[in-house]
Parts: sequence; C-alpha cells; structure tokens
Amino acid sequence: MDKNYLSIGFKRLLISLFLMFLGPTILFQAFKNESHEWYYYVLIVGLILCLCAILALYSGIMSIIKHIFEKDL
Repeated sequence: MDKNYLSIGFKRLLISLFLMFLGPTILFQAFKNESHEWYYYVLIVGLILCLCAILALYSGIMSIIKHIFEKDL
C-alpha cells in the first residue's frame, strides 16, 4: 500500500479552496435575488457547495496528517 497521501491531501485542499470561493459567491447571488422563482434552488446549491468545501478541507488535512505520521512497519 504505497499511497502518496501528501499529494492527495494537497489536491483536496485545492478543491476546497475553489469551493470556498464558489459557494459563498452562489449564496450571495441567491440572497440578492430573493424574489426570483429559482431562489430556493440556488440557495440549496450554494449551501451544498459550502458544505462540500468544509468536508474537502477536513479530508485534505487528515490526508496530510496521515502522511506525516505514517510509520513504515
């Protein structure tokens, strides 16, 4: 099992960084257009993207920590 957790972790951190900008931008657009008929759909998409950003950040940090503290037996 020779997985490179460090590169996986940094890829997830980059995905998280992208989602951290995209999610709040979509949320801002949703709150700006509250009278629009698609308000709830855009709001839900923005919330899901923000949640995915948090999960990707957690997963990326845990992968990097796993790489740092991994012991070869």
